[in-house]
Amino acid sequence: MTMMTTIIGVALGLTPVQTDGTVQLISDHDARLIGRFSESVDDTGTTRLKGVDRRNGESFHLTVNPFGRVEGSVAGGIVTFHVKSAV
Repeated sequence: MTMMTTIIGVALGLTPVQTDGTVQLISDHDARLIGRFSESVDDTGTTRLKGVDRRNGESFHLTVNPFGRVEGSVAGGIVTFHVKSAV
């Protein structure tokens, strides 16, 4: 799975975040719950993710800036968190 799929999994509550902030990559089963989503990157390096949560039919819209800040709406709520790649 990709990093963006895992970010969506965290935003939708499919992938738990440990108390130390680590996240396990989303499982294939949970990734299937996300379904299709669109991913676009603008000239500033900001990634936009849009799709529909298959569990409830609610849409999600997430923005990931080049510094790892994730913001967006999920099922009418707002999510905000920060990500960094594992090295």
